[in-house]
Amino acid sequence: MATRADGSRTAWRRELRARLRAKAARVGVVGLGYVGLPMLVSAIRVGFEGVGVDTDADRVASLLAHRSYVDDVPDPILRDLADDLAVSTDAAVLARCDVIVVCVPTPLRDHEPDLRFVELASEAVARHLRPGALVILESTTYPGTTDEIMRPILERGGLVAGRDFALAYSPERIDPGR
Repeated sequence: MATRADGSRTAWRRELRARLRAKAARVGVVGLGYVGLPMLVSAIRVGFEGVGVDTDADRVASLLAHRSYVDDVPDPILRDLADDLAVSTDAAVLARCDVIVVCVPTPLRDHEPDLRFVELASEAVARHLRPGALVILESTTYPGTTDEIMRPILERGGLVAGRDFALAYSPERIDPGR
């Protein structure tokens, strides 16, 4: 891996870009609700290998049985993707991912977003984060959540955002997965 004079590694950026362009990157989606499931399905449908993680075992079982609980993803799509759709309750599957998209809920509590699910998801990602990965927060929250909440949790293992892995925020869209 190439290094700059200041010792930071840079080759991973080129490698990640090349893997994304070639659709050789593995995409992990944390949180398989109305944002995460369409995101995972879209990634698989355009040619990426994808894996979804959710802490709700009933959701995972439903998806493995090709039964959807999200209006934007009808059962026939799940059946069509049966050979490609990988889902789990075990975040360890993220260890092989080049891109990890966090799509967890941020319910309002006292008129403020409750970020405990972002924190829990970040901790799960941090345990399996590898150099050269791209982590994207795609949950409804205020500006600064990625840098102030997520980044310190992800960096606890010694990797540094911007130097060892990429970190981004993509605000949830009205039409997730497109």
